[in-house]
Amino acid sequence: MNAVVLAAGRGQRLSADGPRQPKPLVPLAGTPLVGHTLGALAEAGVERALVVTGHRQRDVRRGARTWARLPIAFAANPRFREGASRSLAAARDFCGNAPFLLVMCDHAFSPALIAALLRSGGDDGDVCHVAADRAPRAPAYAAEATKLAIDADGFVTAIGKGLSDWDALDAGAFLCAPSVWEAAAAASEDCALSDIFAVLARERRLRAADVSGCFWYDVDTADDLREAERLLAGR
Repeated sequence: MNAVVLAAGRGQRLSADGPRQPKPLVPLAGTPLVGHTLGALAEAGVERALVVTGHRQRDVRRGARTWARLPIAFAANPRFREGASRSLAAARDFCGNAPFLLVMCDHAFSPALIAALLRSGGDDGDVCHVAADRAPRAPAYAAEATKLAIDADGFVTAIGKGLSDWDALDAGAFLCAPSVWEAAAAASEDCALSDIFAVLARERRLRAADVSGCFWYDVDTADDLREAERLLAGR
């Protein structure tokens, strides 16, 4: 299984006066975010990863090579100031028509979460899977997170930050079938990833993979960074 790591962002919310370094290189407990991501993928048995870069891509690529524990390649997203759909599109040639993991570099994951997501695939044909966490979170954290509504059969029926009726949080990792490219073509060229996966949800081609109990944390702000470090120290 190959993976795509989206690492093109700037990380503007990490400090009041703007980021001092690209977001993928911001240290979390002494290791840059991209190092945490690539390490988790390697430990979970992923064979190869494509890192999609944008902002200060030379620095990010150098950092990714330093911390990689699996073979990596790179793709550039020159339109990184736009929606994450642009970064996904940059990975199209690398992925071909094979299934792949899609992860966000600004989400810190445990290898156990990646392993649980990989196990969820089974023989679901052209259905994608999203890592879904049903464990309780602080209200302030949940308010900022992308949410999932899930039916009794495990299919995601809605995805988005503004859902008032939801069952789990989107942990920022996906096991993608080739149907993701059809959904991307049906969505706007410049959009959030949740818009693409909303297309799959409407078509009943997105299932929830339960990763409750596995560590993950979405690092958007300096407060998030401190809390993620606290949680990692506790592990």
